[in-house]
Order: sequence, then C-alpha cells, then structure tokens
Amino acid sequence: MPDIIKNKKLTITVEYCNEGGSPNYEIYTSAIINRGGEIKEYSSKDGFVEKDGESVSIFFLANKAKRDFYINLLQNKYGEIENVVFLTGAGSSVNVGVHNKGLTMAGLWSLLDTEHKDCLAKLITETGHDSAIHDLEALLSLAGMKNIVEKGTLNTEIDTVKSFIADKCSLELPATASHREFLRKITLRPQKFPRVKLFTSNYDTLFEQAAREEMLTIMDGFTFSNPREFNGKYYDYDIIETRHNRQDKRDNIISRLFYLFKMHGSLNWENKSGRIIQSDENSIPVQNRVMIFPQDSKFEHSYEQPYFEMMARFQQALRTENTLLITIGFSFYDKHISSVILESLKQNPSLNLLTFTYPFLINYDKDSQKELYNIASLQSRVSLIVDSFDDFVSAYPENHAHKRFDLLTELNENLRKLNTDNDA
Repeated sequence: MPDIIKNKKLTITVEYCNEGGSPNYEIYTSAIINRGGEIKEYSSKDGFVEKDGESVSIFFLANKAKRDFYINLLQNKYGEIENVVFLTGAGSSVNVGVHNKGLTMAGLWSLLDTEHKDCLAKLITETGHDSAIHDLEALLSLAGMKNIVEKGTLNTEIDTVKSFIADKCSLELPATASHREFLRKITLRPQKFPRVKLFTSNYDTLFEQAAREEMLTIMDGFTFSNPREFNGKYYDYDIIETRHNRQDKRDNIISRLFYLFKMHGSLNWENKSGRIIQSDENSIPVQNRVMIFPQDSKFEHSYEQPYFEMMARFQQALRTENTLLITIGFSFYDKHISSVILESLKQNPSLNLLTFTYPFLINYDKDSQKELYNIASLQSRVSLIVDSFDDFVSAYPENHAHKRFDLLTELNENLRKLNTDNDA
C-alpha cells in the first residue's frame, strides 16, 4: 500500500485495486491514517465512506488530512523559520509549456525514438545498452565512455541527443502555469528575514519568465553589465533603496527579490572563451552550452564552475541554523545533490525538510532514497509528501502575518518621523 505522506507524527497510506475481470469490475479502496499511533482505517468497494452523516470520498479524506498537516506546519511550526530554501526538479516543469511541454526522462526517450530513431538505434547498438531500459542517462554515460576510448566516433550522435534535449527543454511559460503564483507567495517575507533562495536542477527558464511577468528581481550570480557574465560574488550582493534626506537617512532593502541558483546550468548560458555569459538560448551551439547533460559524469561536472559555485552555496544554505528546505518535483536520483541534503540533515539538527513528489513518494531505487525514508520515520523534522507542483502552490499559505509585520514596521517608522518633525 503506497504512502501519500510519511512523517514520524503522521503516515497516510492509500490503496486502490481492481477486483474481478469483467468490464464492470468494482474498485476496492482503503486508507489508513496513523496520527501519532492513533490509527483510523477507511475502506469500501466504491471509494466512499460515511463521515458526519455524509458520503465522503476516501481519497478526499486522505488528501485533506495530508494537506491540513503540511499547511499547519508551514503556518505555525515553520512560520517563523528565518532561512527558507527551495529546490525544484523536473516535476515543476512536467507538462508545462505553450509549444513544447516539459517532459520526464522517460518522455524524452520516447520522443527521441520518434524524431531521431536512427541516432538512438546506433547509440544502443554501439554501446550495448539494453533497449528495453529507457534510461537516457545510462545510454549517454555508455556513449560518452565509448566515445573517449574510440576518439570521437560517436560525436555526431551524442551532439544530436544533446541538441534534442536542449530543444525539448526550451519552454514558454503559459498563462495557466503556477510559477508566477509560486514566486509571489515565496517572496512574501518580512524584511527581518533573509531572502528566499531557489535552487533548481532544470535547464528551462520558466522561473525567469515568471519573475519577469511579476516584475520580481532575480539575483542569479550574473553581473548587471551587457553581456551579463557569471561571477559568483554577485550572490553576496543585495539591492537596497536609499533615502538620504534630512528626515530619513536609512537604507531599505527592496521587496520582491529572490536568489536563483541553476545547479545543472541553463539553456541561456554560453561558454565564450572561458567566460560564462547569458545569450539567446536558441542561438547557442551545443558545444558551447553550459549545461550538465544527463550522464554519470554529473558528479564530476559539479566540481567545475559555475556548477561548483551553485553546489557550494547549496551546502552553505543547508548548514545554516534555523533553515527549512522544501523540495518539489526532485526525485533524489542526483547523488551529488541528494548526498548534500542527507549530510546536512546529519550535521545540522535545526534543518527541517519537506519533500514533495508526484504521483508517488520517492522510490527506493537509490540508497539515498531509502535513507531519507528511514529518517522521516524517526524524525518529525522530515516529511515526505505526495503532491504535484500545481497543488502545492495552490495549498501554500500566503503569509498575511508577514504583510502585517511590514505594514506595522512602516507605520511605526512613520509615527517616529512624525514625532521627530513635531519636536523640531
């Protein structure tokens, strides 16, 4: 029976299966809600149970209990956490786009087989990859090793696949996407708290497009010159509003700003003679793209710039006291990222973790996933939750208390200035 939330204080397990073999088979559904040892079980053959005199869907009950739990955490226990860090993976881009739609790795394989069938067939034949295993990362890893040994015999095919990946990951933000609402909500924080840090393993520019439409400011590690060039020290900068006059000589940080870290590179990053600059994503030759493509060498690439800067900042953020990490659509397959999270949980007892994946909890294919699941069973500061990016954004509470805090701060400051003027 699959869990839809795993936490020391709450575990919800839901199962549904088909019984019988006729076209009119019945659906058997059950849900077990274990809240601190108090177990409630619901089951029926039509998926509905009686609750408070009404017929209620078991899935509705389970999902409501799940969302009530994590919304309560975000509003109360985590409401005053100083440092908030987000990490998003492919799950925040899947099925998003106007022309192209965000794809999973399995989806990329399927489309590659349609659009570049001969290229894929040659790579499978030359590497000996099992064609029944649709694992693009494993295939590119084998192709890369063979290409080194045989001095570039697969250059054309590898470049074709890389260009294909870049093309399919070039996404236009649709009006219905949740990215704008997501950024609006997470940047709503009082000035007393540090800025939100958003890390992503995605190549696409959906967050940049959303920020532009919302008129948000991004600190992304690039200079403000033209062309914009990567320089890690820009992550240490902030933007302030100066008010140097007789009545007010304070500096205020501007609102609606966040830090963005693209851990695997970006479609609009180009290597020009060793300089990393932002360019038109459609005009960059594949050899000049600054992207960690899916293959085993991702771990080694993470020690190169600009990726090393991103990883160092990620590790620093998770080692900071009183920190909440929220991962969305990240599967924990990337060892170089998941190992940092696990080690930080061990080294930083004040680090809290909310992990959202969809449609299932993280699997057990990797040791890091098993270890994280075990930690969630033992420590209430770690929660594994099944929810999509869209549903998470919709449920994520707007922090009106933060709005009130900043309004009160501004009101008090205006009263102080008024009293000062009257005294004068």
